[in-house]
Amino acid sequence: MNKKLLIIGHGRHGKDTVAEILRDTMGYKFTSSSEFVGRRCVWPQMQKDLMDYEQGYESFEDCYADRHNHRPYWADAISEYNTPDKTRTVSEMISEGFDMYVGMRRLDELEACIDKQIFDLIVWVCRSQHLPEEPSTSMELEPVHADWILDNNDDLSHLHREVLRLQRTIKNNGILKWT
Repeated sequence: MNKKLLIIGHGRHGKDTVAEILRDTMGYKFTSSSEFVGRRCVWPQMQKDLMDYEQGYESFEDCYADRHNHRPYWADAISEYNTPDKTRTVSEMISEGFDMYVGMRRLDELEACIDKQIFDLIVWVCRSQHLPEEPSTSMELEPVHADWILDNNDDLSHLHREVLRLQRTIKNNGILKWT
């Protein structure tokens, strides 16, 4: 059984790329949390809201591709979906066989997951030397919330080496528990 991982960080810092490397090299299963919950709550709600203004997206794929332009809307919709159970999305993903949750943004959701000891390791992906950490009303997490900081400030081969270091820790059961 694979360890349960939470991969967090700012938008476009490489969280999905890290998850893809772990999937391809260690057999971890994941899907973007935004895509997973987007289909369940954001897309239906956004269709309704945008229809009121006689505009909108023709498909979920179009909506999903434009999510970066609507981060606060997505974050609020996901937060509402996770109320009152702040672990709802994570629990649903794990029950459907996913080993990683990629992209959590809310502190109350993280704290609820920590209380329930859902994750074996929390990884922060950092690319701040290339992409500034834009001020965001939706991102409440910081590197201090992670057990492991993964540097993604170089090329793809450097990222692969960083993930290899992470893999060694996972394989050797050197998982640091949140304290």
